[in-house]
Amino acid sequence: MAIPLQSLSGTEVLRRGGVQSQSNATTEIKFDGTLTAPANTSNVVPANHIITILSIFVCEQGDAAEAFTFFMNESGGGAVYLIQHQGIGPFQTYIWNDPITLVGGDKLSVYLQNAGNVDIWVSYIDQSWV
Repeated sequence: MAIPLQSLSGTEVLRRGGVQSQSNATTEIKFDGTLTAPANTSNVVPANHIITILSIFVCEQGDAAEAFTFFMNESGGGAVYLIQHQGIGPFQTYIWNDPITLVGGDKLSVYLQNAGNVDIWVSYIDQSWV
């Protein structure tokens, strides 16, 4: 995806982020290259940014099975579920490798079905322009 032609300047940066010790509270992923605290729901894709998610790693840290859900809230307000109640076994890893594109105002959220302990790692391209 290209930075819009009418822009004066822009950047395209490969970044990573995620959540450590995610539980059953909804968490919105930050797109600034840092880890998000579990239950943080104040994160949104900044204006004039296009986020292309390359991969998502979900790793169960405990000895019990878990299920997780990823959904996107569009800047217009509607929720779109990307992964719903995906099961993951004890000490296992789930990998999502299909690209997802988000624009300014969108939110990418995750929650667990139970009060588990899951680490999440997200790799993405951050395109911005001014």
